[in-house]
Amino acid sequence: NDDDASVTVHYVDGTEEVYVHDERARLVRQVAADGGEQLKAYDEQGRLVAEQDALGAVTEYRYDDVGRLIALIPPDEAPTSYEYRNGFLYKRCRGDAMWIYRRNAEGAVTEAVDPDGQVTHYYYNLRGQLLSLRYPDSSRHRWVWNELGQLIEETLPDGGVRRFSYDALGRRITTQDEFGVVSRQQWDAAGRLILTTSPTGSTRAYSYGAYGQITAERDELGRITRYEYDDDLHLVSRRINPDGTRVQYRYDHARLLLTEIENESGEKYCLDYTPTGLIRQETGFDGRRTAYAYDLNGHLLEKTEFGEQGLSLVTHYQRDKAGRLLVKTLPDGAKIRYDYDRLGRLVAVDDGQNHPLAFEYDRQDRLITEHQGWGTLRYAYDACGQLKRLRLPDNSKLDYHYAKGGALSAIDLNGTPLTRHVYQSGREQQRQQGLLLSEYSYDDQGRLLAHAVGHRHASLYRRDYAYSANGNLEHIADSRHGQRTYGYDALDRLIRVRHSRDELPESFAHDLAGNLLMQDRPGPAQIKGNRLLMQGDRHYDYDAFGNLIRERRGHGQTLVTEYRYDCQHRLIGLTRPDGQTATYHYDAFGRRIRKTIDGAVTEFFWQGEHLVAESSATQYRSFLYEPGTFRPLAMLDGKGPKKACPFYYQLDHLGTPQELTDYSGEIVWSAQYDAYGKVAAVTLAGEDYLDQPLRFQGQYFDVESGLHYNRHRYYDPRLGRYLTPDPVKLAGGLNQYQYVPNPTGWVDPLGLTSNCPPPNKNNKNCQLPTVDKGAPILPRPLPEADAKREVLAWERRYRMHSVEKHGPEIPDAALKQRSIDGSHPTKKGRREAINASSQFTSWTLQHQAIAYALSKMNKAVPEPTGHDAAGNPYVRVQIPGVGRGYKPNSKDPANPKYIEVMNEAEIRFRKNDVKRPFTAFTR
Repeated sequence: NDDDASVTVHYVDGTEEVYVHDERARLVRQVAADGGEQLKAYDEQGRLVAEQDALGAVTEYRYDDVGRLIALIPPDEAPTSYEYRNGFLYKRCRGDAMWIYRRNAEGAVTEAVDPDGQVTHYYYNLRGQLLSLRYPDSSRHRWVWNELGQLIEETLPDGGVRRFSYDALGRRITTQDEFGVVSRQQWDAAGRLILTTSPTGSTRAYSYGAYGQITAERDELGRITRYEYDDDLHLVSRRINPDGTRVQYRYDHARLLLTEIENESGEKYCLDYTPTGLIRQETGFDGRRTAYAYDLNGHLLEKTEFGEQGLSLVTHYQRDKAGRLLVKTLPDGAKIRYDYDRLGRLVAVDDGQNHPLAFEYDRQDRLITEHQGWGTLRYAYDACGQLKRLRLPDNSKLDYHYAKGGALSAIDLNGTPLTRHVYQSGREQQRQQGLLLSEYSYDDQGRLLAHAVGHRHASLYRRDYAYSANGNLEHIADSRHGQRTYGYDALDRLIRVRHSRDELPESFAHDLAGNLLMQDRPGPAQIKGNRLLMQGDRHYDYDAFGNLIRERRGHGQTLVTEYRYDCQHRLIGLTRPDGQTATYHYDAFGRRIRKTIDGAVTEFFWQGEHLVAESSATQYRSFLYEPGTFRPLAMLDGKGPKKACPFYYQLDHLGTPQELTDYSGEIVWSAQYDAYGKVAAVTLAGEDYLDQPLRFQGQYFDVESGLHYNRHRYYDPRLGRYLTPDPVKLAGGLNQYQYVPNPTGWVDPLGLTSNCPPPNKNNKNCQLPTVDKGAPILPRPLPEADAKREVLAWERRYRMHSVEKHGPEIPDAALKQRSIDGSHPTKKGRREAINASSQFTSWTLQHQAIAYALSKMNKAVPEPTGHDAAGNPYVRVQIPGVGRGYKPNSKDPANPKYIEVMNEAEIRFRKNDVKRPFTAFTR
């Protein structure tokens, strides 16, 4: 519309968006398809000075006389201020924290000083490429570049060296890791990956169609998965599995959003969307329907779950101007209240059940104190931001020590050695636990090959592992329990286990939708909508929302176990056939804090998602884990620094406890399991002595029920499935009762997703979904140094160019030059098309943006924000102050327009592999 400088975009579904510009072609008003209106205001120099969102919240921007941003004032939060020297950002302040950046003549950061005074140093070559980085602990990270600006060698802080080579077109063709092992990639003429060769020589191949979509994938065993596309769409319409089963996907015609999934059994999952592309309603394979309502900023306001027989559960969300959740009103009327400090950090949560939660932070937003009901955790950090000290609720103190590069080297308990560790390039080689010494060896792909346990140079026991070409566990040789051999079907699902000793073999089958069927139980099985209704002589009943409420077995089904749930589908009670009862209580984050068995009470204490202590009238125990994992390391028996006696876990390749040993090395507890985690035999050092409860990662054995409490759900190892559907729905996989694809190589520590790779398949690829996107997550600090390490790991793993083109350490001069003549910001002499040039303002914000995008695209049904002109899906995320950059200036090319603040990041994924990002930038 030329009269009012507005543009209206009409979609085929009848919705429309409106964009209004002022006389200088600046966007001043945007009306979304749902009616939400956003406004922007500018000063006389054309600088953005204020933005108002659809609910009226205002973000302000203030500038100095030369147009540099000096203050960012978000709604309901403390402002961030900026100070400059010689034209470059020198100081950034937020609250009581201050960051200082010292630079060279070209504007590249040479020293970064954090609020605690710790200094990170940067060194460059004459081309401006980063040569080395010295961390506050004096460890160094080094890079070597060739004449074409390509990274050819990287020396890690722990001394490990990686090497890379490229073809004539600049595509990486070999990667040599720290152990000298080489992986190879082969590309076609169009630059598409067609073959990967592992260090063992096994290959995985990819085929493409005329429009560049991947049409077939051949795995290391020669099995082929095919993909089909309808109407020249770049979105998969059919996936045909190696066994011939298929999954079908259907989309709308207006926005190409996924509207229907048809699983291998012909059952359908349906999705409906708001005009802005948010899920308005979803109907599961079992017919359960959930509806969502949002505010004009896209934040969840109401969730309605429709059950059978006309039942419904409605949850309401009340928010502040920044979109943060203030009050969550549950279907039963109970309220959970959330409080934040002036920096927007979660500081208190109260569900009115006499178990309040409170959190305190340091100047770098790191969690330092965590209060829960009856106890407190306290944290302290070293110069590199790594956890240095943890004080447990019983006042026991843990001190963590690290080698150069951040690998754990030792843990002390109350001032005395607890464990000692030796790592080489991220792999643990040795571990000292009391008088026992464990030694580990790995294959070329980092999978555990052997774990040997010795005592004073004498070998005590040993486990050896063997894997198939595509990574499935084939064989375990255990010096204590004999040998086990595993077999799989065409979809890598476990179908048999054979034992060398007296144990009976195990056999499994699956229906078309992947539901596990126990072959050792006589009689038929009946499944509908992935709900197990009958297996053998056992019959199962469900409530209106798909939760298992009754198990009937025995003659005439007279042996009945009943289960009871609250309005959030959490198990709150059960009654056994013998009349014994149990009740369970949870905190505001859904963590179990108490159970009562016929009047006997056990209380639980948590460190984030990890169970760290349990207390009852007869015992007090603490649980310690390998840092950053759910793999148990030690159990402390007794309360307080003077009574806490350590016992050590010996684990298998998955992190499942096999033995518990005391300081002298004596085995005080050991277990043998069937394939899906049910304990077949337990051996104790004495009668009723130290019967430890941990099972698969993240699972706690309840003796009263035989179930494993798995954080968000309860797992039944006798069935190999959960009692309740996955609270994250499709984000956890198509089958919402499934535990994992196979139990020999996968884990689910939180009971949320069957899509987590096992530890020996690089589980950092797994981005865990959140249970309720309307609620804040548990506070978990990610220091800048840790964020950088993870971002760089993603850059290598996915072969991205997010860091080399948009990283926070790119010198300002290089960033500016790119928008002038297309010069690559980190590769000297290389030029590309002149385009806008942007960078992330910190590693933490870059990590936050990429992690969010990975969580959206790694769902069973990816959730992109949209697609670019080439058909690549992208995810956009709003993060205030996430970036800055320059925009080409057609009137004066030598002086590009400086954009001090960018509030949105975009992460793009490959259209032929939608779970692999290739870039992330700010806009």
